[in-house]
Amino acid sequence: MDDPLLVNDFVRFIIEEKRGAVIGVAVSKPGQLKTKKARVDLRYAMSLLIIAGFVESFKRSMKDSKFRVKKYLSKIFERVKSPSIIQFAKDRGIPAWEVNSINDPKFLEILKELEPDIVINQAQEIIGEEFLSIPRLGVVNRHNSLLPKYRGRLAPFWALYNKEKETGVTIHFITEAIDEGEIIVQRKIEIIDDDNYVTITKKCYEVAAEAMIEAIELLENKKDFKGIKISSEMGSYYSCPRIRDAIKFRFK
Repeated sequence: MDDPLLVNDFVRFIIEEKRGAVIGVAVSKPGQLKTKKARVDLRYAMSLLIIAGFVESFKRSMKDSKFRVKKYLSKIFERVKSPSIIQFAKDRGIPAWEVNSINDPKFLEILKELEPDIVINQAQEIIGEEFLSIPRLGVVNRHNSLLPKYRGRLAPFWALYNKEKETGVTIHFITEAIDEGEIIVQRKIEIIDDDNYVTITKKCYEVAAEAMIEAIELLENKKDFKGIKISSEMGSYYSCPRIRDAIKFRFK
């Protein structure tokens, strides 16, 4: 994703820390939504608005809008520099692509030619079997929970909803099953009384950046590295919160 709220800072940190090892950056374009999916996304957006609060949601919306306007203007006016993660990569001499989908056959051919050891995933697409087979060691993901607890969507919200005392971040391999790949690194985060969805999510991303570097270095230095195996029978799974879940969370 080319996301100015949290993801791009996470990716920038990895690029700066491991610049000599990064061989490419790709961003997938948001696809056209089908009617059914659009309705689901609208309910998700409404739930997130309630969970984060109207003031914080407005701030996030303004930041995202400013990012997108500047990115658009950069395509028209040479003097306007794009704030995108693609431009950030290119400024550092790293090849970068904007693709229709990470599973697009043309992009898969590019990926095969690059012969990466690992791919760090931050896209919101389901990764296909062919994609997963390309990196030598595998595709690595960040998940904002202590897997196998809180597999699925919006894990920081569910940890707060269930009044957990701690949460965390897991760096793990991706398999075709959701959030079931072997765990490489985990970092715990204490949940304090003043925390809310926004603060916990921000803490998760901050911790995740360092955890990802640790995971990369483990894979670099231990050729026979074996992660911790998990399965769908372990832990818990949560889907996107419904509007009534969000209301209950905000006003209970």
